[in-house]
Formats: sequence, C-alpha cells, structure tokens
Amino acid sequence: MVVENKAMQIRREIQERIVELILNENLLEEIDNIPLKMRPRGSESFRCCVYRDRALIKQKIMGMLGFVLSNEADETKALSDFILQSFVKSPSKHEILHVVEDACHGCQQNNYIVTNMCRGCEGRPCEVNCPKKAVDIIGQRAVINPDKCVSCGICEKVCPYHSIIYAPVPCEQSCPVGAISKNDKGKEIIDFDKCTFCGKCIVSCPFGAIIEETHLFDLTYMLKREKPLVAMLAPSAAAQFNCSMQQIKSALLQLGFKHVEFVAEGAVLTTTHEAEEFIHNKGKLMTTSCCPSFVNIITKHVPELIGNISETPSPMVYTAKLVREKYPECKNVFIGPCMAKKTEAINVNEVDLVITFEELCALLRASAIKPETATQTPIYSNSGSDAWGFALTGGVTQAVKNRLPENTELKPLILNGIDRKAITQLRMLAKQTNYNFVEGMSCEGGCVGGCYMNVKPAIANKRMGYFINSIDLQNKLTTH
Repeated sequence: MVVENKAMQIRREIQERIVELILNENLLEEIDNIPLKMRPRGSESFRCCVYRDRALIKQKIMGMLGFVLSNEADETKALSDFILQSFVKSPSKHEILHVVEDACHGCQQNNYIVTNMCRGCEGRPCEVNCPKKAVDIIGQRAVINPDKCVSCGICEKVCPYHSIIYAPVPCEQSCPVGAISKNDKGKEIIDFDKCTFCGKCIVSCPFGAIIEETHLFDLTYMLKREKPLVAMLAPSAAAQFNCSMQQIKSALLQLGFKHVEFVAEGAVLTTTHEAEEFIHNKGKLMTTSCCPSFVNIITKHVPELIGNISETPSPMVYTAKLVREKYPECKNVFIGPCMAKKTEAINVNEVDLVITFEELCALLRASAIKPETATQTPIYSNSGSDAWGFALTGGVTQAVKNRLPENTELKPLILNGIDRKAITQLRMLAKQTNYNFVEGMSCEGGCVGGCYMNVKPAIANKRMGYFINSIDLQNKLTTH
C-alpha cells in the first residue's frame, strides 16, 4: 500500500523531532518551536504562506496527541499546554483518527470535471446523454452542475475530445466501506460506526489531513526512564528492514527494550488452535481472526458472518500472553505495519502499547541507531516458515492446511486485500457452499502491504519470500 509523498515525510519529521526533544529532556521548552523550525521564514511553503504551514503542523501534532482544534480558545493555546494536558488525558477508545479540518483541502464534491480541452462542439453528447441533465453549455463550454451530477461517468465516456475527466476524492475513493464523506462545510468526516481502521485514507490523503493518535511519545518517555519493556515484533519486520532479524533485535535492545520477542511465536499458537477449531466445526464456514480490520469489516458490514469468525486469538494476543507469563514485570509493545492493531489492543487486556514501523523508524532515527549496522544478536525461536508466512496473503491458509489431518477437506477463499468487490463477495458467502475457510487480509499482499510499511510492495514481497524460503531452524534461528 505504501505510496511515498511529502505529506508522509512531514508526518515522519514531526514524529522524529518530538522524539528527539523527549530524549533530550526539553520537550516542554522546545515543542512550540517545531512549526517554526520546520517552516522558517523565507522557506518554501506548501500553502499560501509559511504561517499557514506552521498552523497546520501545530494541529497535526495536536491530532497525534489525541486533540482536535474545536474552538477559538484551542487556537491560542500553546503546544506545551497540550503536552501537559496529554499527561492526564485518557486515551481515545475508538476514535483514534482525526481529520484536521484546516488541512483538508475540500476536494470537489462531484467526481467529473470539464477541462479546457472542451471545444463546445455542436454534437454536445455530454449534454444530450446526461441522465440527470447536469451538463450545461455556458460560454461555448460544457459545465457540470455539482448539485445535479451523480458521478455516473456517461459524460466522460461520450466526449469525443476526452475533455471530461474523472477526479476522485482520494480518501473517499480509497475507503472500501464508505466511512469517510464530506460535512456541510465540504470537509471530510469519519463515521466510526463504519470505519474498519484499515488506514487506507491516511495513505491516500495528499494533504496529510488525516492524523492518527500515537503511543510513540508515551513509549519514548518509558524508554527514557528505563521502564522494563518487551518489544513484540510482527513477522513483516523481515520485509520492512534491509538487514537480518538478529540486527533488528540488536537495534531494539539499543533503544532500551529489555527483551525482544517475535510475534511468529504467537502465530504458531494461532495456527494450532485455528486448525483445531476448523476440525471441531466439521465443515462449517470459518473466517480467520488475525487481521483486525477484516474482523471489523465482518462485524460492521457483513453481520450475517459474525458467527463464522474464528474465536482463536490473533498472533499478537498470543504473543502478549506468552510475554506476560515470561516477563511479568514488563509492559509489552507490539510493533507492526498496521493501524488496526491499535484498535485490537483497545479491546483486549493483554497488549499494553502498539506502534507502527513508521513510528519505530522515527524512534531509531532520533536515537541515531541504524539496524543495518547493528551487531548480530542471537535469536531464540521455535517458529518456522509457516508462522512467518502470516505476513503474506495466503500464509494463514497454508499454515492451517499444514496442521490439518490428510483426509480433511479445506476449501479456502483467500481475499487479497479488501475492496467493495470483496465485501460483496463476503455477503454472498452465507448463501453458498463452495468454501469452508476464508482468509481475509485488509491490505493487498497481506501485512507486507500494510499502510505503515516504509518499503515498496515489490521489494517487501521479495524480502519476505526470501526470508521465509531461507528459514532453517538448525542454521537460521537457534532453537531453545
């Protein structure tokens, strides 16, 4: 899913600067200077002026802290005041996404616009064929009335000059469940009764107007204070970083984590229990439970399949249980490519904190730690290639299949990413008997296509495939 752009780079720079201030113990003194340092006088502006850029950077920081600019009083409050308030503020339970209204550019309401290629031709097929009479000819040029247009696209298809183009609203188009739309001000709002927290809107917004609350700053404080923490690293880490898992573990220990555990260990337990659950169901349709966004899609949009969701906990939850048994004095931190894991953590008791790979990279940069130059710290793991394969589409299915008795018939449906077509397919499942097992991954390609993977999908798939194929428990990983 990763699409590199400057809006992402701005978000990462904000994260890195705040982490640096925390580590240098001068956050309260310096945080109000971040917008000024990021947009000094005379620098290039993305908006009308550097002063507006600074205001939007401030509001994005507020969103990361869990605040939204809601009234004029907030506008006069310093960022340092919000930092103090965040120390006593309860974390959001569900609405962890915020739209910064001033950053939202207010994309056009209708999806079809007439360009200057229009010749005002005599044929006027756009006007004649529009079913809603939304096309008028004004000044020898076609004009689309947004109040009448229903975005059917007929005008685009019939124009002989191709002067009418489709101009989507990026965040709305990316959302597979229609959870984001405009309010009466023309700004985007999120319907959390529909939202599955897949993160597609964050990636697609070219203005960086959709901001997610973060645990990164709380985690940095804990590391600075040398609190006992265990990092739980998602399998897709093998694709995120261009180095060995031994080096990644070393880098995490350098950051201040006391221990590093791999979520592939929990994937082994998820595989075992899902296989047992499938056998117990005796052919009844069962869907996987490891992708929280996919589970949200069923619970919110395909309720007829709620009874078919596997009751087996996800690898993250199993790993957190193992960590609490092994290190009862420590708090655990899940690290992965997924925003939806934050919402899953809210609904379970086992997971303490969740950060993304993007946030981890900000922490590493601010700490001047490069995993690719770190030493090789030994790894102790009982997980094999099936467990690490959870990071790829089809990996869960293959892992469960390998645990089933030979005479067990598995008829899988593998959904490689969730879009509107996939949701329609899910709604039809209750009426057919072609499948008895559904693997659902919200992101195309699986976790390696997550919204916070900082590497191109083709490279991520290549790295992950190489790692899985090369796993040998006698040589690659040292077992207990």
